[in-house]
Order: sequence, then C-alpha cells, then structure tokens
Amino acid sequence: MRRHAARNPAAQMRAPITIDDVLNSKMVATPLHILDCSLVSDGGAAVIVTTPERAKDLRKPPVYLLGAGEGHGHEHISQAASLTSFGCRASGERAYRMAGLGPKDMDFAMLYDCFTITVLIELEDLGFVEKGEAGAFFRAGRADLGGDLPINTHGGLLSHAHPGRPGGMFHVTEGVRQLRGEAGERQVRDAAVGLVHCNGGILSTHCTLILGRN
Repeated sequence: MRRHAARNPAAQMRAPITIDDVLNSKMVATPLHILDCSLVSDGGAAVIVTTPERAKDLRKPPVYLLGAGEGHGHEHISQAASLTSFGCRASGERAYRMAGLGPKDMDFAMLYDCFTITVLIELEDLGFVEKGEAGAFFRAGRADLGGDLPINTHGGLLSHAHPGRPGGMFHVTEGVRQLRGEAGERQVRDAAVGLVHCNGGILSTHCTLILGRN
C-alpha cells in the first residue's frame, strides 16, 4: 500500500516503510502495530450514478457496474463463526455471478484495508488465492503495479487516507480512475475490469462491486 501511495500525490502518507518499521512501531493490540492500522484522516468522496443511456452524453467515458453482492455474518466480532473467513466470501460470489466473471478476470482489486490482516482475509475469501496463501502473495510482489493483481493502487486506508465512510468510497473512485486510464504513475496497464470490496461493523457486513469499461 505504501509503495503505491508514494506514486499518489494525494496520499496522506508517502514516505517508504519496511517490514522492520512495521514490526518496531508501537503495539496497538497484539499482533497489530500502529503501522498495521488504517490512518485517521479528513476527506470526502462522491460518485454519480446514472443510466448507461445518460452516461453516453457525459464528457468522460463511463464506468459500468457489472456486478454487486452483499454478505453478512455476525453482529459482534465475538459472535463470528470464524476469524479467518467472513461475509466477503458470499458477497464476492454474488458479484462474480451477476457479472458473469471470476477472480482471474480482474485486472486490479481495491480491498478494504482497515488493518493489514483484513486485506489478507479478503484476498483469500474473494477467491484470488487459497486459504493461507495471501501473505506469500504479497511477499512475492504480486499485488504491486506490474504484478498479477495490483491492489489498492491509491495507497488504501493504510497510506492514502481513512476519513471514515469516505475511505471506502476512495476505493470506488480509484477503481474508476484506473478504468478511465487517469491514474498517472500508478496506472494499471490495459485495465478493463476490476473489483472493489468494502466492509464495516468489524468485518460483519461486506459489499463487493465489479466495475468495467464495457
């Protein structure tokens, strides 16, 4: 996330960090250090939703909502059936089914990264890797620009900004920028379809969107 934020002039935190920096930062709640936790920011985001017919008259090329899905598991985290799998599995399956696409069709993913561990869980539950493989996916650089699946190219909640509810909206607006080819130095080459995922209520409620150029 931080490497991507370094390419984003709007990101709150752009200075490079290392694994050692994270592990040596202040402990918040074992095993999460302060650099494992999302930022506290000011900011806002907005999107305009309209019909495909109306969108043809806009000055910029439209981005289409190809699929959407919701998933809900628990009310309180203490009631969750699992701490490694949540409603993102159901929301992802529903969004893929509506779009007629699957994980392998995605050119990028914007995953809600309120904590580092959240991104790992979502990557697995959304079908991009098998359970237990998310850490190796990131270590191998597969989530970087030029990798198999660039993730959170704006820097995400961990490095771009997290002003509450708009934090998740920034994932949507970054997905739109990628599909319009407007992401500058952090542009994913030939991006045609991507996934946006957000959650709330301490992983209790999830929503997955599939966005595309066509």
